[in-house]
Amino acid sequence: MDTPLHPPVRLQPVYSQPVNVKDTQRLLESFIDDFQERSSAAQGGNTAVTVQLQKLRDALQEEPKMKE
Repeated sequence: MDTPLHPPVRLQPVYSQPVNVKDTQRLLESFIDDFQERSSAAQGGNTAVTVQLQKLRDALQEEPKMKE
């Protein structure tokens, strides 16, 4: 008999805080750099995650241009 499945943990935010685009871009750049260093040190890493983070970074860079 198979073991019962457990649903994923549900995370519910307690509060939210707005963040401006420039701060978000700066933090994301720093995170991507650190993540890529850790991934290359691990000899492989998860390129899918890196690609998605880069897409997010590019979208954040385009956002101010679209508002103009």
